Amino acid sequence: MNYLIITLLVVVAIGAILYAQRLAQKEHQKRLIMSRCKRLLQRANEVWDTLTQVNDYIDKAEIIDVLIKYYCHYINQREQLMPQPDTEKLLTQADIFKNQLKPGDAITQLNNDSDIHHCKQAISKTMKILRASVSKSILNKESYQDLTHYLKFTRLHLEVDAYEKLGDAAGENKNPALATNHYKYAKKLLIESDINFDGKHEHIRKITEKNQVLFGNIVKDKIEEQIESENAVDEFGFPSDLNVMSGKARKD
Repeated sequence: MNYLIITLLVVVAIGAILYAQRLAQKEHQKRLIMSRCKRLLQRANEVWDTLTQVNDYIDKAEIIDVLIKYYCHYINQREQLMPQPDTEKLLTQADIFKNQLKPGDAITQLNNDSDIHHCKQAISKTMKILRASVSKSILNKESYQDLTHYLKFTRLHLEVDAYEKLGDAAGENKNPALATNHYKYAKKLLIESDINFDGKHEHIRKITEKNQVLFGNIVKDKIEEQIESENAVDEFGFPSDLNVMSGKARKD
């Protein structure tokens, strides 16, 4: 009798231990799934942030379409792992964004270093997502190359135009050193870029000529100022510069 009771107690104890282990395993598996779902949502949000940022600089619906598909890929993958209450809302949000796109709304001018940085960052992230989209069979290699070329050209055009305009502004403000730095960087971008387009070499020459004209105008202005100073007279009609009266050359 005692033997049976002991046996039953042992069996019950073993059963309780096994049940507790199974519950612990289920809880661990649930935590792993929840953690993976969280990571998938984070990746989806990163894609969404890139999507909304790059949309300001491009005018190509195909790129936005790929980014939206990649975003939805993460949302659907999360739903398959564990049903989520906000899945429908997030997918609907993507559809609304896509349907509200208007061609021709892209930014065509960057005004400062901060604008340039944000543009470069958005386009670089977009190209990484496009590359990943090929491995997910969302985008084929040929389309990837075409879209990447468009993004590189857009980035180059916006950067060069921005630095050229910053150089123009510095020249107008009589700051030739700063103007030269901006012109030099604009030229560097064009020369080192592997993107070829009609008028590229002419554009490089145009920037060079701008810099030459800028320094030519500065030298001319200094000469005119010196002549005006040497021709200046006091209230009695005598030259204000005593060096002029003595026939000595002025030393600046």
